Amino acid sequence: MFGYTGNLLRVDLTDGEVTREHLDEKVARKFIGGRGLGAKILFGELKPGIDPLGSENKLVVATGLMAGIPFPGNSCHSVMAKSPLTGIWGEAHAKGFFGPELKYAGYDAIIVEGRASGPVYLWIHEGEVEVRDAGHLWRRLTRDVQKDIRKEVKDERAQVGCIGPAGENLVRFANVLFGFNHVAGRAGMGAVMGSKNLKAIAVRGTSRVKYAHEEKLADLLLNKLADKEALKGPYWPDGLYRFGSLADLSYWQETGRLPTMNFKKCLFTGYEAVSAEALAESGYVIRHNTCPFCNVACNRAVQLSTPYEVDPDYASPEYESLAALSSLCMNNNLPAALKAIELCNKYAMDTISTGVTIAFAMECYENGLITKKDAEGLDLSWGNHKSLVQLAKKIAERQGVGDLLAEGVRRAAEKIGRGAEEFAMHVKGQELPLHEIRGMKGHGLAYATSNRGACHLQVETDDLFEEQLCPEIGIDEKAFPRKLRDKLYAGQEKVKLNKIVGDLFAVFDSLVVCKWTVYPCGGTKVTTLKDIIAAATGWDVTIDELMKTGERIFNLCRAFNVREGIRRADDTLPKRFSEPLPEGPYKGEAFSEQVLAEMLDHYYELRGWSRETGIPERKKLEELELAYVADELENL
Repeated sequence: MFGYTGNLLRVDLTDGEVTREHLDEKVARKFIGGRGLGAKILFGELKPGIDPLGSENKLVVATGLMAGIPFPGNSCHSVMAKSPLTGIWGEAHAKGFFGPELKYAGYDAIIVEGRASGPVYLWIHEGEVEVRDAGHLWRRLTRDVQKDIRKEVKDERAQVGCIGPAGENLVRFANVLFGFNHVAGRAGMGAVMGSKNLKAIAVRGTSRVKYAHEEKLADLLLNKLADKEALKGPYWPDGLYRFGSLADLSYWQETGRLPTMNFKKCLFTGYEAVSAEALAESGYVIRHNTCPFCNVACNRAVQLSTPYEVDPDYASPEYESLAALSSLCMNNNLPAALKAIELCNKYAMDTISTGVTIAFAMECYENGLITKKDAEGLDLSWGNHKSLVQLAKKIAERQGVGDLLAEGVRRAAEKIGRGAEEFAMHVKGQELPLHEIRGMKGHGLAYATSNRGACHLQVETDDLFEEQLCPEIGIDEKAFPRKLRDKLYAGQEKVKLNKIVGDLFAVFDSLVVCKWTVYPCGGTKVTTLKDIIAAATGWDVTIDELMKTGERIFNLCRAFNVREGIRRADDTLPKRFSEPLPEGPYKGEAFSEQVLAEMLDHYYELRGWSRETGIPERKKLEELELAYVADELENL
């Protein structure tokens, strides 16, 4: 078997048993790795209805075929489990050095099950696997944990993924931090680790992966690297280096689609103070971090001492993080937003969910549903940056009102009642990313149908496809005609685009590759990825096969959710989006329930799902070689 290690590591924390299992090549080809492999394992091994924070849940950390192959975008890995935030399919992806290192250590994936009797961490190195005591690391912040583990294993090149106090406290949107600045952020994977008393996973390896056609692969990579194909996307050549994803903040403001005041507005008058340009001119950026084999260095570390002290090992602002903790909360204090991001990374907590949850609390405060007494003296008025920083820490530590908010906006709203549900911006329990979907109907459909709840990464934003066709996967003039390329268009062509890109991104999240480097964000072509796969594995793979593989993976995740009770009624959006935008270029635009219903009808038809229920039909599942899944769904 080429391109993979062929090994899966299974660790039962209950009794400390460690076993190595074989990864079948047929499974690898049908599910690739990353999201696909995790879906195959978790659908097969988890019973529906289990408690996500119980010992029956399992955590899968998976690399993909691309990990370790030397080209930009190769360094990702996936963390998956049943989500404690949503109660359905949960996945998060991180970049950095951990994924390739796990492969060098001899494993394509780790399956963690059971629950340790006390805090532990895993140490995986050169064929050895140790379950070590982590009692002395419990309650410690993420950077300290990583440094201490490297000292203990006597290897400064060991790669560590760990949780912080938020995961230990079972904050439902706790994340997993890899290195100091690469985060598996969404869906609460850190809480799953915390529930298992698993503080960290450390890996170190020097094994070499074998490839089917090494000379051909080397020639291909050298030619593409020399041609700098990856650097020819719309964000390149220098945009990502200078601003990172934060450049989006000014773009969404200029186009009237910057989520503001908990999605009540779409323009933020104080945006200049928290923009990418402001950060670049502030002097706060002290270095650029990068991933293996990538020359972009889009991750920027920031440091400041006043009015807030911010540690550069933790503070690496991205668009979603900064917008969630600035415009969404009406906060135009850049140092405060950076401090809140630092706290999220210290405690290992998702920045998106944190910002949306604080905005929810501020709107509840405005409407008298949370009082100053409830907030232990905090003034949660819009834009109060001091309270924003303090509340982020309270959530991580589950102190006072933070204990309620650590449950996420859906559960918090249910407990508060009295109309608080109207202020809870989520889909299927996961807080919304920072995109104003009334001005991007296709992206709104993606939010409604994403398998992990509201997600901006399972289908990209509409704008990137306006001038970028990809005929080899069906994105051509017929599928997305130029005369209909209106950002607000919500007809069948945009629905078809959504389905195609959903399948493509399932492939990306299974290979696993960084979306900044591949179509449509980056310049690496789908045909180039196909050629790399063929040279690495020896498989005679085609574009059609890859797209069918993506469709298989997407449907398997949907089937996972169907077992947990997800139906068409759950593919919805917050009611707020049926209200017209009050300002900006898209003033008056709304995303009505009727428009969404029409889009869903066509989407289900394209996917081969029942229009009435949203459940994949047997015919489609059998076409995707998932007959066993159809059998299980029919037996529900």
